Amino acid sequence: MVSWSRMFPGLPTEVAQARAFTRAVMDGHPLADPAELVVSELATNAVQHSLSGEWCGPFVVHVEAEPASAQVAVVDLGGDSTPTARPPAELGAVDDHGRGLAIVSALSKDWGFEPDPFGLRVWAKLVADAPS
Repeated sequence: MVSWSRMFPGLPTEVAQARAFTRAVMDGHPLADPAELVVSELATNAVQHSLSGEWCGPFVVHVEAEPASAQVAVVDLGGDSTPTARPPAELGAVDDHGRGLAIVSALSKDWGFEPDPFGLRVWAKLVADAPS
């Protein structure tokens, strides 16, 4: 198993750095593209909806990869709300926001969140076969 973590400042420009980190860790893995997209959505949420973004505090990206699966997580400083994926039927064609966790849900076998000593950990499990 490959396992890496990295801390990023809670700035919008750091989402691209979180994607690049994930891409580098997952280089050559069949789940590299979906892992990168999931981390992008989770990091964006950390910056937009948590104290990490409000205070320019950090968020941490964790990437674990095995031959046929991967687990990615973003840990932020937490906030006032809990992560909720909006059902696709609730998303309008012109909505600018609200698709992130729906994308995570669609690409993942499973996803969830839990308290972390640092704040809140949002994770997603990806598998090489079709997502559930």
